[in-house]
Amino acid sequence: MDARRLKSIERMLAIQSRIRGLAEWRQKAIEQKAAAARDESRALVAAMNGGGLVDALFSDMTAKRLHRVTVSIGELDAAAAEQAKQVMAETGREKRTERLVDRLRKVKLRSDQDKALAEIMDGAEARRAASLE
Repeated sequence: MDARRLKSIERMLAIQSRIRGLAEWRQKAIEQKAAAARDESRALVAAMNGGGLVDALFSDMTAKRLHRVTVSIGELDAAAAEQAKQVMAETGREKRTERLVDRLRKVKLRSDQDKALAEIMDGAEARRAASLE
């Protein structure tokens, strides 16, 4: 088992973990923007339902802003769903890499144990041969 290969795969695992973390961070940022847009939408609806004279003067602008916020919410929800798919894909890649690293570690451990056993057996055989001379 080549130790360089194991180290290389371990580095890939670290990179996969960072990529997954960034994807999760992006998803949370999109969800926070969507939550802020929903809060703004609720505030605009409450302002439109206020019924005051000043509110009536700005109702057209408020309605336009409410429409833009609603469209933005839809776009953010779609982006969040797409980013959730990306997070799932990155998580899958990371898990596959983890399994590969685990398998390679087990193979390396077995290889190291086999080498140690061979050295022990060679040493015992050399001592036995030396005692027969």
